[in-house]
Amino acid sequence: MKKLLLSIAFCLAYLGLFAQAIQPSLMVFPSNAWCHRNGFETIITKANGKEVRVQEYDKAFVENKELGIAVVVVGGLMKERGFELKDLQQELKSQDLEAALDNASDEDLEISAYDQIMASAGPDIAMHINYYTEQAGPRTTLFYDLTAYDAYTNKQVATTGLVSYGPVQSVPLQQLLQAALTTSIDAFNAQLMAHFKDMKEKGREISVRVNTISGWEDGLETEVEGDILMDLIEDWIADNTVAGRYHQKSATETSMYYDSARIPLFNEEGRAVQARQWLRGLRTYLKELGVPSKVKTRGLGQGQLVIGE
Repeated sequence: MKKLLLSIAFCLAYLGLFAQAIQPSLMVFPSNAWCHRNGFETIITKANGKEVRVQEYDKAFVENKELGIAVVVVGGLMKERGFELKDLQQELKSQDLEAALDNASDEDLEISAYDQIMASAGPDIAMHINYYTEQAGPRTTLFYDLTAYDAYTNKQVATTGLVSYGPVQSVPLQQLLQAALTTSIDAFNAQLMAHFKDMKEKGREISVRVNTISGWEDGLETEVEGDILMDLIEDWIADNTVAGRYHQKSATETSMYYDSARIPLFNEEGRAVQARQWLRGLRTYLKELGVPSKVKTRGLGQGQLVIGE
């Protein structure tokens, strides 16, 4: 009897850990519009003259005390609804983003602080909060919008739209945000859960590009063990996407581009699968065929496999 109870307890603990592992995670950011309006962005000009806007999150938290309050309020409401919360401020402390940007090459300047944080923290959802207030005597009206993006595709998956709350007698921002967001957060949460349900059923969406280096044999039409390399790659992708769900947007002698490939949410160890980890499987497969390659990624959900030495 004692052994049976221990076994049941072990199974329940295991199931609890598994449920926790598949819980969607999110990170709350000030929106680009908020950063622009409040002066927390810098513009970097690349050698080709292209301007890149970089949001200065670290500076924003230091100089604007209201931002920390807003992020905490939004995060708290989502945590109450079962989401795992990843702390943007803590992530900023663990990275030297300014040094990374200072040392970035011209090609890498488009990899912003946002991209670096997303790649490092790896949330499922990025939530962007934008808000401002208008004062009329002692009364305040809050305007806000909350928008959620799939962290792997950057596609919008939920939004409150622009909402106005008030006017109300002047109260601290924390209370104002708490009251305002409570009126729209459940409908917003329902949109998020519908998106996550879709991911669990159909797989996580990423994009994949396959290229060969200049002059590498016959490119993707190279014959490998009696088959054309392009066909071998497509067969591997078909076999390793969830239910063979993928869409090839283009294919040439030197390049293949999949604008959508549905990959498993988690590996056998229960860890989230990113584009990099998934493409390592393709690289290993090609290595067994004697085809050299390397994996490059941008963010969580954009992967590139470069073939050739």
